[in-house]
Amino acid sequence: MKELIEYLEKSIVLSDEIIKDLKAIAIERNIEKGKIILQANSSRKIQIFVASGCLRAFYKTEKGKDHTLQFATKNWWISDYMTLFNNDKSLLSIESLSHSKIILIEQSKLEELFSKYPEFGLKHGMNLQNRITALQKRIFGLLTLSAKEKYEKFIEEYEIFEKIIPNYQIASFLGITPESLSRVRKEIANY
Repeated sequence: MKELIEYLEKSIVLSDEIIKDLKAIAIERNIEKGKIILQANSSRKIQIFVASGCLRAFYKTEKGKDHTLQFATKNWWISDYMTLFNNDKSLLSIESLSHSKIILIEQSKLEELFSKYPEFGLKHGMNLQNRITALQKRIFGLLTLSAKEKYEKFIEEYEIFEKIIPNYQIASFLGITPESLSRVRKEIANY
């Protein structure tokens, strides 16, 4: 819980009362590698703060192909945003790619906290805007960048996890095949 409080205190002043109320609704968990935190087709509306480790949000097609939408590392939030803000069941699953420490907060309880402490809600809204911006940049990159450029951008943003995340998940995130990823790596190594 201290990780979330330290993260929030970098940008807003948290009163003892806010901290007490936040602790009352937050659920801290240590998650093993490979554990599914949110299952596709769930109606559970949760936001997940990553205190340590690495999570991945992905969609699996009926044919079993994975499409990775997001990785989340320390001090990042992750969720199925379509479920949070609509009454849709989740399309995404969220899994832990390493031993991770997370903080789960039910959306309804978080909204009550925002009503009680508007400054806290404002900060969280800014985080959501940053997430939307990052997702939009990612979509633009998927549409316009070459496989090599996508991989170079991935290394720039996720270098620490490049050795932890399996190749097929990196390829899935980049929108390329594992074979293309291997070719790109060889090209960069020989450059």
